Amino acid sequence: MTGKLEFSFNSNKIGEFALDKEVMTIGRKEDNDIRIENLAVSGHHAKLLTIFDDSFLEDLNSTNGTFVNGQRITKHPLRSGDVITIGKHELRYLNKNSAAIEDDGEKTVLIRPKATANPPTYPSSVAASSHEVEYEPVKVERSPLETAKLQILNGSGAGKELPLRKASVKLGKAGSEVVQINKRPDGHFIVCLDHESGKTPPRVNGEDIGARARKLENHDVIEINRLKIEYFLAS
Repeated sequence: MTGKLEFSFNSNKIGEFALDKEVMTIGRKEDNDIRIENLAVSGHHAKLLTIFDDSFLEDLNSTNGTFVNGQRITKHPLRSGDVITIGKHELRYLNKNSAAIEDDGEKTVLIRPKATANPPTYPSSVAASSHEVEYEPVKVERSPLETAKLQILNGSGAGKELPLRKASVKLGKAGSEVVQINKRPDGHFIVCLDHESGKTPPRVNGEDIGARARKLENHDVIEINRLKIEYFLAS
């Protein structure tokens, strides 16, 4: 098995993982082969199946989704150069021997693991129910705007989620809201309502919001004082 994944965060390479096992899992919990310690990552987020020179990625019903080249996937055959995005982390798949795939949505693979005296064990969430796994990638449309939500990343409320169902949502302390998020036909836009003198202005991805409304993109991180909140287009 010659494939590997180059692991990076904010365009900075952290390391790489050889795909030297038939089944490898990605997630936040310690029992994963590739562990990503981030609240945006589910305990068992995704798994990789590698058969000879071909690898296949599957989302494990994660909260925030698994993306390949910017598109959300459920099951996906990988080509060398594909970029897997989980939260703000990226895993670039590299394999000079991988077979060319003309149409990802039409490839079906039947996987029959080799019988062994002591078969390997995997987390219950990814264990196959039999010796045959029918793998049939399905093309998935992007999540509708109505599924957008916010997730608190730090502090006592870390992990809490706020669905953006209303046309307008204000964030901040009662009576002193700092920012407002408005839903428009073409997306969610954030605008600064108030900025106390001497305090750090509200930011998105480290940049001051300023006086104009700014469109939010999937996985943008909003900073209000020391609080960090991530914007998701989730399903």
